[in-house]
Amino acid sequence: MQIDGAVAVITGGASGIGRATVFEMVRRGAAVVAADVHLDRLEEVRVAVEEMGGRILTVRCDVSFDDQVENLRHEVFEEFGRADIVMNNAGVAVLGPPETIAMHDWDWMLQVNLFGVIRGVRAFLPHMMERGSGHIVNTASLAGLYAYNWDTIPYITGKFAVVGLTEGLALYAKPHGVGVSLVCPGLVETNLGESVRFAGIPDGTQWMLGMPLTNSVSPETVATLVCDAVADNRYIVLTDPDVVNERVRARAADYDAHIDDMIGRLVTPPNVHRAE
Repeated sequence: MQIDGAVAVITGGASGIGRATVFEMVRRGAAVVAADVHLDRLEEVRVAVEEMGGRILTVRCDVSFDDQVENLRHEVFEEFGRADIVMNNAGVAVLGPPETIAMHDWDWMLQVNLFGVIRGVRAFLPHMMERGSGHIVNTASLAGLYAYNWDTIPYITGKFAVVGLTEGLALYAKPHGVGVSLVCPGLVETNLGESVRFAGIPDGTQWMLGMPLTNSVSPETVATLVCDAVADNRYIVLTDPDVVNERVRARAADYDAHIDDMIGRLVTPPNVHRAE
């Protein structure tokens, strides 16, 4: 995929990895569509891109709603006539022991993290398949490659599903000329914590305690990796390949030993009560 001259659509494009990828795409010559629920942040991104001399369309879009994703598609085609790159990146998190999390919180998170990706694929893949070109990027997490803690099970559930969806999509779309990339970052310096919902734990102190990583990376680092993967038509994007590959290999070699080892790394779960 040639990024220079392409039209790139990025959900969650007003902050974190999405925002950084918007800027990196512009630097590489793409016109961008930034979609997000935060209008004030979208406006900041629009101003910054135009100051860079880039072309941008901003669209308020909550990916948990069918009609809003369909409207995003409509706006993209009205403005540009096509979408060459689509990055399904919007994400949220719910933290706590699984039996304490209310079903409406499970639904909220999966509607964004999983069904938001599905909606994005359904909206733009047919156009790419018809043209025989394009590239889809789905943001998952190392949480989609192995479970790293007990207090992020809903997040892990959604990300595992995104990994499976994206791998299957690669089998289907790549023979038709549509590239597919899966982004599985570790710790990234984003504002995901602003929207986190907690259940059964008093605060965010146990957030990611079981993740065996020592250093976080910047959103700009992830954006560079994403754009490189699109340009090179590569599937997997990892910010911590050594750690992830070691853990994934150990997991595949002996699941029981992997589970026991991970339990030994974690804070013991508290005794909690089920959500009403």
